[in-house]
Amino acid sequence: MHNRRNFLKLSAGAAIGGLTAAMPASAQQRQCNEINWDESVDVLVVGSGFAGLSAAINAKRQQVGSVLVLEKMQVIGGNSAINGGWLAIPKNPIQLAQGINDDSPEELVNDQIISGRGMQNVEMLKVIADRALDSYDLCIETGVKFREGFNIQVGGHNKARAIRTQHGTGGDITTKLFEAGKKEGVEYRLQHYIEDFIMDGQEIVGVKVRKNYRFPDLNTGKTIYIKANKAVILAHGGFAQNMKLREAVDPSLDPTLDCTNAHGATGEVTLTAMANGALPVHMNLIQTGHWGSPDEGGFGWSNALLSIGWHQGAAISVLNGKRFMDERADRKTCSEAIMKNRYADNSPAYPIVLFNYENYAEDDRVVRSLRDKMAWKLDTLDDVAKQFNIPAAELKKTIKEYNQHVTDRKDPLFNRKMDTAEVLTGPFVVSRIWPKVHYCMGGLKTDLGGRVIDGRTMEPIRKMYAIGEATGGIHGEARLSSTSCLECLAMGIIVSETIKSDL
Repeated sequence: MHNRRNFLKLSAGAAIGGLTAAMPASAQQRQCNEINWDESVDVLVVGSGFAGLSAAINAKRQQVGSVLVLEKMQVIGGNSAINGGWLAIPKNPIQLAQGINDDSPEELVNDQIISGRGMQNVEMLKVIADRALDSYDLCIETGVKFREGFNIQVGGHNKARAIRTQHGTGGDITTKLFEAGKKEGVEYRLQHYIEDFIMDGQEIVGVKVRKNYRFPDLNTGKTIYIKANKAVILAHGGFAQNMKLREAVDPSLDPTLDCTNAHGATGEVTLTAMANGALPVHMNLIQTGHWGSPDEGGFGWSNALLSIGWHQGAAISVLNGKRFMDERADRKTCSEAIMKNRYADNSPAYPIVLFNYENYAEDDRVVRSLRDKMAWKLDTLDDVAKQFNIPAAELKKTIKEYNQHVTDRKDPLFNRKMDTAEVLTGPFVVSRIWPKVHYCMGGLKTDLGGRVIDGRTMEPIRKMYAIGEATGGIHGEARLSSTSCLECLAMGIIVSETIKSDL
């Protein structure tokens, strides 16, 4: 119990979705009661996804004292636990075993500069890429298993450098980081919702927390105060599930789009940080995942299924039976091309992706997609045309032309890299596609060490750090596939070093 006098600075709009929290802190803060701390900890981590779990275990290893992770939901892992388990690592052992020896952190950053379209933070991308092998090692030493021999080139990358967890889910990583952290002395608590920060001038000294909170009911649980002696790390993720905030920062984003995120990705801690002076950047840059399927909800299987389709198959418009994009371009390029497929009344004309069935009949990506009826096995192009109401003659003409491009290993229509493309003969695996809201490139501005920048002074807020999707301005206009997990793991390592250096 600590009774040191401090002053609460309440931000009245800190509730879920409370947009008033985004107003300048000076308009909302007011001094009130003396704090009677219920407990204290040295390092407090908010959020239990890749970033929070990495930061927690690495802070413990830096010997900066006690570490407590607070998670508002009923399970550990946040949004990370349901992602696809992809991780971009230049010079990873599988890549080297495949004979790819010319990759490097610099090559990865060069790809990210292209996808960022001039809006990226190059220095931050370099810092993260330089710690890629450290991030991979963290996974291996904590027991994460990756698919044997699996390392592929994913959209927007110029090299095959994306490995994937054994079960194709980020839960393979969050589970192992959690287990390792527990063994090393990290404490984790579920159902703890951050109501506000406790500030002493330009320094965070603790948090006001609703303990035993039951999402999304703010009337559940009771309020406690936790003092943070050395650091508060904000690793609470993005805000893709906060519809009011999404609409406020990007009115052009189709509100009918499904979302891949967990329900807890509501961003209220970002709003609370902003209300206390933290500088937001790129809040309107919200990414859609072009691999979504309208035939399943949330993240689903489509992401995994299309890791085959983008490489070995083709995307076809149901409106005219023609290809319409480079299937291996980055997410932003593909999403924009897909969403142009609309009927006269502006409703979605869901394009299809098809590839050969026989080569992948036993692949779990195909088996579970067919089982759950978000993909179909069809024997002929006439069957495909009939099921999806595509002009049959045009579809056949398109596939004949595509097959010639495969044979030539050259795509004169969209300049797609054809090294992995297969001649399409059928029977086919066919799925429908439509983008889903997936990732927030915007969030809190930090320096290279993860210190949160105060927008009023452009200096770091003392003892306040942010990492992962809670931050903004790193990736620019489009984040490349498999780089979020890398960013979170790497920044968890980096921020722990920063905290130690700041003591």
